[in-house]
Amino acid sequence: MRRRRQKRQFLRSTNHILDISPAGRNIFVSRDKQIQNHKARRIKVWMRVVSVLAVLVSLGAAALFVWSYLIPYFQREFILPPSVTEEDPLLTGSMAPLPVYDDMGLPVYDNDMCLFVINRTTPAEEGFEPVLYTAESVAVDARIADALRQMTAAAQEDGLALTFTEGYVSYEEQGRRFDELVDELMNGDEGLTAVMAKTEAASIQPAAGQSDFQTGLCVRVSGSPETFGDSKTYSWLRNNMGKYGFVFRYPEGKLNMTGMKPDPTVIRYVGSANAAAMQQRSMCLEEYVAYLNSQ
Repeated sequence: MRRRRQKRQFLRSTNHILDISPAGRNIFVSRDKQIQNHKARRIKVWMRVVSVLAVLVSLGAAALFVWSYLIPYFQREFILPPSVTEEDPLLTGSMAPLPVYDDMGLPVYDNDMCLFVINRTTPAEEGFEPVLYTAESVAVDARIADALRQMTAAAQEDGLALTFTEGYVSYEEQGRRFDELVDELMNGDEGLTAVMAKTEAASIQPAAGQSDFQTGLCVRVSGSPETFGDSKTYSWLRNNMGKYGFVFRYPEGKLNMTGMKPDPTVIRYVGSANAAAMQQRSMCLEEYVAYLNSQ
């Protein structure tokens, strides 16, 4: 064994003859040629290793791109909010109907959803709560989240920062607000009696179970109710929000129907078709629902 190793080492370090020709002829290979061939083989091996590593790095980068960008993108664009797909019976089950979309690419809902209203004459139970989803920093019924986002984006493109200060209000929270206002009216400069204070408060802040904010279909736009009607934002909403399914919830001159004093900062989702019909007839929500029921 030792002699063989020595012989191999000797052959590597000296010039020698190799029988490698097809005809069995001896070919003389110099030591320099041997070194060059050895280096060439090593270079080829390293090139293969580098190529494999480059392919692996490329595949890793592609996988990272798909995982961190493409998957979240398609989830945002094509997958409905989890709260909708898990809770909405219309969207679950093997026989669920395909959704219908309007010209704005927004889902079209029936009037059982769009015209569902909470007020004094149709109060809600304490336990009622829609499936909620946070959009534009406020909690709303998950089904109107896309409409709210698209409307906000459209306003931004026109140079307006459309922001919201309020969305869904629970039964308990509404009751607390109403009681606080009653106490304020009784103990303030007005000095109203309990009955008078409750009557006055009801036109400003509905009692628990009587606020349409509990539907999750109403949002309040940032601004003062006294001056908002003169703002550019109000003009933009009046001219554009109907395309996204929204109307003013408590418009001017409708106190006897809504039971609430005018407040242009409150808008409400009713669907684009209903919004167009209400605007054409200059109707508030209660008036429009009564109109449809009479047909």
